[in-house]
Amino acid sequence: MLNPEKILGGLLRGRSRRGGMLGTLGAGTIGLGLLGVAMEAAEHYMNKSKTAQSAGVPPAPPAAGPAAPPPPPGASSDGPPPPPAAGRPAAADTSGDAVLLIRAMIAAANADGTMDEEERGRILNRLKEVQLTPEEHAFIVQELLSPCDLDTIVKAVTSPETARQVYAVSLMAIEVDTDAERRYIQGLSRRLGLDADAVSEIQRELGGAPA
Repeated sequence: MLNPEKILGGLLRGRSRRGGMLGTLGAGTIGLGLLGVAMEAAEHYMNKSKTAQSAGVPPAPPAAGPAAPPPPPGASSDGPPPPPAAGRPAAADTSGDAVLLIRAMIAAANADGTMDEEERGRILNRLKEVQLTPEEHAFIVQELLSPCDLDTIVKAVTSPETARQVYAVSLMAIEVDTDAERRYIQGLSRRLGLDADAVSEIQRELGGAPA
């Protein structure tokens, strides 16, 4: 099963423009939203891995409860499912945005056209701690081999919040120390419709100097 939030969290873990931790980000302009979900997913899988290694044995399955009583005479066993519990709204599906942010990070890392096999290997090594499934590994390898272009990234942005997060994770993916990377980041901010104030605030929250 593909869990893009887990992959995104693994990519973000320990990343910022100046080597700080994602936890130093404010909740203002960028908004932790999906980024926080991704980090929680990554930490969950890492902690689960450490627990399994220290225990050495898998946990016992839960004990079976008493059998459900049979339906009353004349009642259908294929009736409609019960309504959801009151006051508990359905969870938002963030998988599409998580995939977009993963692709934005990879596109930024490829901005200068120098993502070679060694760099791809470093990215995959960083993800080992979050225990990728075969499907997740195949997904990230495919994305690394075929990075999205800027047009594809921008067209997939559907809200101002997502635009800010795309810009933020793109900055976190690179050091912006080549002309190609500067052109990419500047072009990205223009295409996303981020004004100078928004760009400056995101950069401050990431703890870096203007790109």
